[in-house]
Amino acid sequence: MKKLMILAGVAATALTASAPAAAVTTFANFSALAGGNNIRWERTAGTGNASFYTIATNTGSTAASRAVNFSFLQSSIAGFVTNVNAIWTLNGTVSNTVAVVNGANLVQNNLTGSFSFVSTQAITIGARTFAAGSNLLSGTFTQSTLSGARGGNSGGISGSTPSSTITYTSDFMNFGQTVNRNFAVNLTSIVPVFQANPVAGVPTSAINSFRAVAGGSFSTDPAPIVTAVPEPGTWAMMIAGMGLVGFARRRRQITVAA
Repeated sequence: MKKLMILAGVAATALTASAPAAAVTTFANFSALAGGNNIRWERTAGTGNASFYTIATNTGSTAASRAVNFSFLQSSIAGFVTNVNAIWTLNGTVSNTVAVVNGANLVQNNLTGSFSFVSTQAITIGARTFAAGSNLLSGTFTQSTLSGARGGNSGGISGSTPSSTITYTSDFMNFGQTVNRNFAVNLTSIVPVFQANPVAGVPTSAINSFRAVAGGSFSTDPAPIVTAVPEPGTWAMMIAGMGLVGFARRRRQITVAA
């Protein structure tokens, strides 16, 4: 028994020593499919209020879902979920917040919203099958930011804790141990150009309405735990555990034979 305890301690020490230090990990991303604009920013005229949402068509003006490519990036799951077709839904608002100027950029603060990526096909990982409609990733955010070059055609929506409050949930991952969370939605092909009224000088309302093509990424620190398939560290622990069980059985057999 004492030898078994020593071996278990050695195995645990080796696994701990090989574990990387906590660092920001980009665990998922998504990209637009063909079809043009997939997101709409809509300002309420003359106010600091606006809404933003996914649109079904290039010229859409109502909230709807949109197909995108979605990928998990951690090695243990990337082989199963890379560029899978998913339905993306985003809805958010800004209330009583006038845009501000930061150098050559316009900045819109106080964005609040939610999003989801839902699989459109069954995903099989080992002995498990996740049905179409599974939650790849969903979440909420507050105190996030829209920014971009004034008069330009690109920008982004982003948030990072602790300045923002961000939650993540997934059928494939667990985020309970994560301390910091970040997201970045990149906006390209913004039409009309990224602007606020008046065209020059200090804005008097929220950023003007536009449509854009969106893609983005999601990060945490430390990395989320992949629950759909064992992580390499979990595999190592399982192997070490099976080795100890085998050792114990052999020792018992030798003892009985003696």
